[in-house]
Formats: sequence, structure tokens, C-alpha cells
Amino acid sequence: MDTPSLRPRLMSFRVLSFRAENKLPNVIQSEIGFEMTPTINLGLALPATPDGQIQGMVNIQMAGRAAPHNSPDEPLADFSASYEALFVYPKGAPEADVSARFEGEMHQYMLVAQAFPLASSHFQRELMAMGFAVGNLPLGL
Repeated sequence: MDTPSLRPRLMSFRVLSFRAENKLPNVIQSEIGFEMTPTINLGLALPATPDGQIQGMVNIQMAGRAAPHNSPDEPLADFSASYEALFVYPKGAPEADVSARFEGEMHQYMLVAQAFPLASSHFQRELMAMGFAVGNLPLGL
């Protein structure tokens, strides 16, 4: 059961880094396959002062590559990106209650489910800016 007094709010979402190398400038006519591997880490930060708020953090790192369907071992482009979502729990939320909820898989999924589509849509837009047709890449979990 969800307790509104313990529900975190997404305070910020940041792109920490994006790196890409396109080895073939004209890929419009080629059929390209994409591999993308996300790594997701979660953390809980307790306030340093009594009046501070508890924070939850989701860190998403994505690594990917593009290669022709007929020769997947010859990558045309390599990509990597790192994203950070910061959640703030309500003031006065008991540390023990927040910590217990944060350990639960459903609560972790709820945090990641808010951050991952933002990271995926940015990643997809960057690939499109490089000339790749990636409209069919999934944005969700």
C-alpha cells in the first residue's frame, strides 16, 4: 500500500555524459541493428542536518553500438551515456520507514520507471541527430 506521506518527488534529471562515435556518415540506406545495455544503480542519501530531506538517486548508464545486420561484428558506431535522477522524500518522513520502503523491489521499480523513459528518450534523440533511424527503439523498461 502506498503512503502519500512517504512518496518521493522527482526533483531533477540530468544528463551526466553522452559519447558517440559514428564511423560511417551515411547510414540512411543501410539496415542497421542496435544493441543497447543499460546499467541501473539506486542509492539513498540521508540528510546531514535534522531538518534536511531524505533523497533517493537513480543512476542509469547506457552502452550501445550499431552494426549492419549482415555483419554484426563490424560496428559502425559506439555510444555511451550516463544519467542521474534525484528524488526527494517529504520533510519529516521517518528514516526507518523510507529505508524499509527503499529496500522493496516495487519501490525501486517505481523510481526507475520514472527515470528510465527520460534517459531512453534522450539517448534516442541523440542517435537520431547522428542520422540513425531509431524510432522503433523501446523507451520503457
